[in-house]
Amino acid sequence: MRRLACAAATAGLAITTLGISPAVAAPPAGPADASRLAPVPVARNLDNPRQLDLTDDGVLVIAESGTGGRNCAGEGEDAVCVGTTGAVSIVRRPSKAQGVTAERVVTGLLSEAGPSGFGATGNDGASARSLDEIFVAKDVDVPDGISGLPEEQEGKLLRAAAGEPAAVVADVRAFEAANDPDRQGIESNPYAVLDLGDRVLVADAAGNDILAVDERGEISVFAVLPTISGGACDSRQNQGGRFCDPVPTSLTFSRDGDVIVAGLGSLVPGAGRVWELDRRTGAIQQTWTGFTGVTGAAQDQAGNLYVSELFGGADGAGQVVFVPKNGARATLPVPRPAGVVVDQPGNVYVAVNSMSPGTGAPGSDGQVWRLTKRSF
Repeated sequence: MRRLACAAATAGLAITTLGISPAVAAPPAGPADASRLAPVPVARNLDNPRQLDLTDDGVLVIAESGTGGRNCAGEGEDAVCVGTTGAVSIVRRPSKAQGVTAERVVTGLLSEAGPSGFGATGNDGASARSLDEIFVAKDVDVPDGISGLPEEQEGKLLRAAAGEPAAVVADVRAFEAANDPDRQGIESNPYAVLDLGDRVLVADAAGNDILAVDERGEISVFAVLPTISGGACDSRQNQGGRFCDPVPTSLTFSRDGDVIVAGLGSLVPGAGRVWELDRRTGAIQQTWTGFTGVTGAAQDQAGNLYVSELFGGADGAGQVVFVPKNGARATLPVPRPAGVVVDQPGNVYVAVNSMSPGTGAPGSDGQVWRLTKRSF
């Protein structure tokens, strides 16, 4: 499993490759048990929402990958359409919000999709400690022959302030080309980002590593994630061996300030992983196993873990898995979930319909939901 992308991608998560329906209607309002708390839609009409973050003062930050654009290459379902529809949006006081329209604070970001706008790729990750400094991970390839777009954003870590244009901080793709940290060939897909304060971490999904970018824009390797063996991974031909790639897809803080990393596990059932890494050294401190297609993970202050499975559940429509610090796991149907983040009081925010634009049938638009452990 290599590059994560839109319908134009050649592997893995591409909608056309998997042959799935891009829009998934919302499940029933909540769990059947009336004692459980039903999910609450916080924000609606989002365009392919992916990673979530919270600023130090509690503002919810949403990476919207956009809907592509009007500049297309190719024909029919194979067309690749690019534009500057990517954005970073925010919701103030998300613990109280319900069904709001998010405020777009960074716009003009490259986006790539098929003509429908479903399954766009663009700024899949965004992180901010304050709205004065917002970091964005970009992965878009403007097709040859199309001009007039900000191609300098391709494969880069960007920085912006609310209401201001984004600027390049570091070239993630160039670092992969020069170093190939996982030694599996040169492929790069900057997919998630986390502002640690003194450094910014970038998860390179195709590179299978986490990179650290310092204040000067210098890049170093923070961690190379281990390949995955066991089960179906032992029969999967991959780069001269038999294993699954980890494919990191999200970054959040653990309850004690270390780093939680989610791994797609090449979409092989049971191969998805979540790791806790030491924020100083990148060393693996804990590993959770047994997931499928993980696109987000976060931990609350009690040590409980919440994990998004993009195609999880009996019907493959997606679910969030609740992994208590002690006890049995529980699941909640959530359509095509992506980024997850938890605030101090224990509210869980999850990107929903993460491969859908903000328009379309009611309930199938990109959204963010608010849950708690009582939702499971």
